[in-house]
Amino acid sequence: MAEPDGDAPNKWRKFLFEAGYHPWMWLYGHGERWRLHRPIFMIGCPRSGTGLALRTFARHPHVANLSEAGDLWDPRRYNDPEADHVWTVNDVMPEDTRRMHSRFEFWRRLHGAERFINKHPRNSVRIDYLRAMFPDAVFLHVVRDGRAVVNSILSRIQREPHRLRLPFWNFCKPPGWRELLRDDPAEQAALQWREILRYVFAKRAELGAAYHQFRYEDLCVAPRQVVGRAWRFAGLRCDESDLARVPGQLEDRGYKWRKELAPEQLELIGRIQRELLVELGYPV
Repeated sequence: MAEPDGDAPNKWRKFLFEAGYHPWMWLYGHGERWRLHRPIFMIGCPRSGTGLALRTFARHPHVANLSEAGDLWDPRRYNDPEADHVWTVNDVMPEDTRRMHSRFEFWRRLHGAERFINKHPRNSVRIDYLRAMFPDAVFLHVVRDGRAVVNSILSRIQREPHRLRLPFWNFCKPPGWRELLRDDPAEQAALQWREILRYVFAKRAELGAAYHQFRYEDLCVAPRQVVGRAWRFAGLRCDESDLARVPGQLEDRGYKWRKELAPEQLELIGRIQRELLVELGYPV
């Protein structure tokens, strides 16, 4: 079954919004003073299925989805190839806090939704930053077999070779990314998956009840069960009419790595990722 399109926002309206366009509701509603409560942030290593997970989750009628919103998060250095993607509490600026709260809250009100969700892989290494800015945020973490992630990254850069000129192909850079650069893209992607997961897992205990994790593969097999648990975790209503919006099964493309990765690549990736693959329950 093809993956769902979801109720994606109008692209033109989203473009105007991110560019700074404010309709009358903003101008006359004192939007610059608005505060967003209990936002939902979906995180995960690039190419881990966060897009599919987001579209499926956002089928809930009470959710306003604005993802990725990169130029809102980082209007100064979003496209800077030398910029670090790890942000901490020391990176929180008052003007950024006002901008994100007011813009995201505006988007929620514009859609008449109870809750707001944003998916951005770079936020996977910004948990402390996000918690300082949004203390009541909750986090949905999508994990996927690291070998499938590597294969997906390799396929993406093969289709878009301009990415080869950019550190980590312009995807989320893990902590210490300069020391992780490699000539072999498969090795570098394997390290990228491992180090981003290590960062998130180091924060799980601190997040406590604000953290929920699920596997991409489980989402594909049983989307209603997985999404239902995620909705309930986030405090959203979850009845039969809501679940009926979610397909009974999604297409899992994670099998491709078994055919497309060479034996020597599998051996290299396995050495790097083995510990976390075992922890996550993937056969090695």
